[in-house]
Amino acid sequence: DNRRAVQRSLIGGVVVVTFGVLIPQTMFWGEFEFQTISTLGPASGLAHIWPTSGSFGFEMNNFNSAMIVGLSKFVAISFTVAGGYRGGFIFPLFASGAALGRAIFFLCPFIPVQLCVLCMAAALNVAITRTTIATTLILAFLAGEQNAISAILASALVSLFLTAYMPFIKTQIARADLEHCLYT
Repeated sequence: DNRRAVQRSLIGGVVVVTFGVLIPQTMFWGEFEFQTISTLGPASGLAHIWPTSGSFGFEMNNFNSAMIVGLSKFVAISFTVAGGYRGGFIFPLFASGAALGRAIFFLCPFIPVQLCVLCMAAALNVAITRTTIATTLILAFLAGEQNAISAILASALVSLFLTAYMPFIKTQIARADLEHCLYT
């Protein structure tokens, strides 16, 4: 329904820009932010954002700030999609998952940070897109962590089975083969 397209895009734009001004790591699609988020790099590493520190000098350097980035990025994705803006949600979901993976690493520092980041990014993306194998391969090879494929795949499969009954995207259809495996 495009009768309210202008209002939707205006509200979406205001929310996304507001998040970006407060938390610069939430801007754009995430492909350039992923490295900064996953390594806890300074906001000054976000070369395409000005001012790089945002309005209040926000830096992602502890559990709380990682959670704020992850959840804020997820909300920004929602408003971007609902506002009808071009782009996608796969790399933004990776960025949101990377921030939440860093938060997990703060709680469980005995787990390798690469696994926390990549597995959470995979789990979040698979929950929304249902692309288990593709997500696993994309994350493992883009990160150069081919040895982590089994852990990323396990994370993706758990996410798929936990969220199989929840369609997040209107175009997702029920798959009888998945339902048969899950509930019989």
